[in-house]
Amino acid sequence: MSILSWLKGVTQGGADVADAIALQPMQFIPGEEHFRGLNMKEALDAHIAWTRRVETHLKGNDAAHYEVAEVAADHLCTLGKWIHGAARQEFGQTPEYAELRRVHADFHIAVGAVLNDVDNGTVTDADLALKKVRHKSGEVQLALIRLYAAMRATTMQ
Repeated sequence: MSILSWLKGVTQGGADVADAIALQPMQFIPGEEHFRGLNMKEALDAHIAWTRRVETHLKGNDAAHYEVAEVAADHLCTLGKWIHGAARQEFGQTPEYAELRRVHADFHIAVGAVLNDVDNGTVTDADLALKKVRHKSGEVQLALIRLYAAMRATTMQ
């Protein structure tokens, strides 16, 4: 199934698209995951892994200590390096790029905030915190797909 077919299937349910995407990770046909110097599958899998880490941390099953400042920084992960580097140069003037950059930063801030709250013992609603992180993860995936689709559409004209 192609990325665009997957997106069409995910968006037909009427639910919040970002939440639906977070629960049904992106699917790629072989070779489709490569987009202008970024392996989208690897980048998004890393963000999904962070969502799982947050869940494990919230449940008290993860004794790891995370440097919140590093986790909250949106330019240190593979996707962030691409967003702040090659993608900015190539797509920086597009609204799809601006949206991807914004929601990616929001994701990192949300993860950092939850990990900080867990470490400080101030999590009041673990389910709500996890839901927010999942939603932000879905927004990142959706924004990346929108950028991909927009750039694909312009190169096919």
